[in-house]
Amino acid sequence: MAIKYLDAKRLKLVFIGGGKWVTKHEELLNELNVYPVPDGDTGSNMSMTLNSMINDLEEKTNDKIKMPELIEVVEEAVLMGARGNSGTILSQVITGFLKGIGEKAKLLPIDVAKALVSAKETAYSAVSEPIEGTMLTVIRKISEKAMECASKFEDLVEFLKEIVEAGEKAVEETPEMLPKLKEAGVVDAGGKGLFFFFEGFYKVTTELNLLAKLQKAQVKENEFDKTIANIDHDPESIRFQYCTEYIILNGDFDTEEYKKRVLELGDSAVFAQTSKKFKTHIHTNHPGKAMEIALEYGPLEKMKVENMKLQHDNLQIFSEKDEAKIFVNPKIDKTKAAFIILADSENLKDEFLKLGADVAILGGQSKNPSVLEILNAIDKTKKETVYILPNNKNVITTAKMAAEKAKKTVIVLSTKTMLDGYYFLKNKENDIDEVKESASRNYSVEITKAVRDTKVENLTIQKDDFIGLVNGKIKFAKKSLKEITDEILRNLINKNTITAIVVSGNEKDEAAQKNIEQKLSEIKTTFINGNQENYHYYLYIENKDPNMPEIAILTDSVSDLTNEDIEGLPIKIVPLKIDINGELYKDGVEITKAEFWHQMLDNNAKIKTSQPSPQEFLNAYNKLFEKGYKKIISIHPSSKLSGTIQAAKVGRSLTNRENDIELVDSLGASLLQGFLALGAAGKSIRGESFTEILNWINNFRNKGKLLMIIPDLKYLEKGGRIGKASSTIAGALNMKPILTVNQGEVTVEKKVLGERNAQKYIEKYIERESKKQSIVLMSGWGGTPTELENVVRIYSEVENNPKISSLILNREIGAVIGAHAGPVYGIFIFPRLS
Repeated sequence: MAIKYLDAKRLKLVFIGGGKWVTKHEELLNELNVYPVPDGDTGSNMSMTLNSMINDLEEKTNDKIKMPELIEVVEEAVLMGARGNSGTILSQVITGFLKGIGEKAKLLPIDVAKALVSAKETAYSAVSEPIEGTMLTVIRKISEKAMECASKFEDLVEFLKEIVEAGEKAVEETPEMLPKLKEAGVVDAGGKGLFFFFEGFYKVTTELNLLAKLQKAQVKENEFDKTIANIDHDPESIRFQYCTEYIILNGDFDTEEYKKRVLELGDSAVFAQTSKKFKTHIHTNHPGKAMEIALEYGPLEKMKVENMKLQHDNLQIFSEKDEAKIFVNPKIDKTKAAFIILADSENLKDEFLKLGADVAILGGQSKNPSVLEILNAIDKTKKETVYILPNNKNVITTAKMAAEKAKKTVIVLSTKTMLDGYYFLKNKENDIDEVKESASRNYSVEITKAVRDTKVENLTIQKDDFIGLVNGKIKFAKKSLKEITDEILRNLINKNTITAIVVSGNEKDEAAQKNIEQKLSEIKTTFINGNQENYHYYLYIENKDPNMPEIAILTDSVSDLTNEDIEGLPIKIVPLKIDINGELYKDGVEITKAEFWHQMLDNNAKIKTSQPSPQEFLNAYNKLFEKGYKKIISIHPSSKLSGTIQAAKVGRSLTNRENDIELVDSLGASLLQGFLALGAAGKSIRGESFTEILNWINNFRNKGKLLMIIPDLKYLEKGGRIGKASSTIAGALNMKPILTVNQGEVTVEKKVLGERNAQKYIEKYIERESKKQSIVLMSGWGGTPTELENVVRIYSEVENNPKISSLILNREIGAVIGAHAGPVYGIFIFPRLS
């Protein structure tokens, strides 16, 4: 029977039929994998994307559906349900088709043809550099055929037959366009899936009982979220530094004009559009300019800019429709950021939780989590900043879409293998950009068996050969597991290798295991029974920076150094703990200086401090040695002020490398301690020896002079540093003691009447010292803007003195000193650094 048009009811049926036809061929599509690895998941990703649409159409609509309602339901479902690269492009094809319908209630062949042209345009627009030989080619060929023959047909069934044949032909031609397909002897899996989608359209119109037959097939009931594209953020290929994303809250404007303007600012652009929103992803050196352009078209939301160069008991939770299992670590600490990680086996999930992951999602190839599932995981964390470790290149895009929809600040780290994520998690307390930089030197290796004959670059691979992927690319192929592990370790282990991780799968080989252990016997190696499927081994080889110095500097948070201070320097900071009304926080990690002063001055909180444990020092020393440092200089506050150096001494004794760690009593704290650490780090970078640096520290720590003003003595009184009577008398007389540190002890330098006289004393002291020698000044303050204004007043009076060789201004004093002294400011004077 001829069909002359598609109304909303009929279009609903063909969409369902097309989706179920793809699902029927899911495994066939999974097998069409270019690489000979046993984990193709194109069919799964496309099927799950379409099942999201099918579920919503079947659950949220009825036979009286109108076209606007259909468009809204399908558009939302495919964008929310898209997963992986194939699902992403498919969602854009469908979104473009819906956009092309416009206001029409009934679609004639010419209307369907125009909608297909819109589908093609939207799909191509989704990526800045479309690749032919993929599903993009298939939708292009279908749309061209549709426009060519639409006027020839009144019967939609015959029209659909024509375009399906054009799609089939396009799929068969994909190997001629992509050499990798031809080498592998397969057609493009995404293109084939798109062909099945349209073939399903046609079959529903010709086989009236097709839907009933397909209904019997198992349909996975997963909800998946939208994504844009899987952009490679490989630091080696970066020309434009900032990964920039935002959404324009408008879908109705001249998008081609907008894209032309934005593309002048960078590359790797990806665009996605709905009727109400337009999303942009671009790599650019001018993110502000890109957003300024975007603002001309509408308000912005979900704005993100990332600098790519700087860059346990378990509770299982999953809802009725969730496929991925989510495991929440109940031992949640108070760190600012949560880490969510994907694991492809139960054993690795447990390992990630032990390492400190807040949430682990059990998934992997062909079981990629949806955005809904990732959003559920984000909701399970109690922290407002969340890092996601996808551990699979096909999960990165889904994770980014979850990040857009989340109400929290969510950052996706583009980890592409299980051990990429392991490395980030192991180093989660370090600066993320520093971890990214160090990860770029490492090798993440996956060993598996080829599932087909193929050729990859210079490698001729036969079915059942063992293949080794290095950072996601096939680099090795051998006949036996021992041969390939030998080849991999021989090529990748070098003089800069410092640690290795070996994760054995459920098909591990004992002989190969012993061989790996022997080859890595000289390197600190962690062995894990991952019990993962398909992959015999995961290996992670960590390499140190070949240009790194041999000597590291370890200090603690009494130094008041910040992450910005130590960026690029071989310095590690061990935080002290701040007790605020009975809650413990790591100084500088879980509580900032500003937050501390707010609690103390505005909330009148009861505050105490405690030193790090010997175990924390042991861990810090071991991590520095693992990074490849040969010696450590450990600089801490005066032993007469704090027991921190004693804890460090115990920690050192547990390392079995006591001769490689030198403990230094700074004979001070805060400004002096921090300056010693910075100076020692600079000398380490310049290649000075262990002995030379220690001699400089021991000589220099006695030469500085700290002069400090405490405006209100009540905090010293609370801490028992002075008596209540002394505080009362000093307050009544407006006496201001100027404090200093002498041989590691806090003493009174001078008592003066009034705060301005205290400031003038410091100014005169600076003047006298400058007549003797060239000096350096470091100013510090903590508390309120008043303390900052006062210290600025002091150095503004002396800054024109020609004998002051440099000013190091406005170091903020933090919780450890502030907890005892309250608001404080002062100047540290020392001879010019040599």
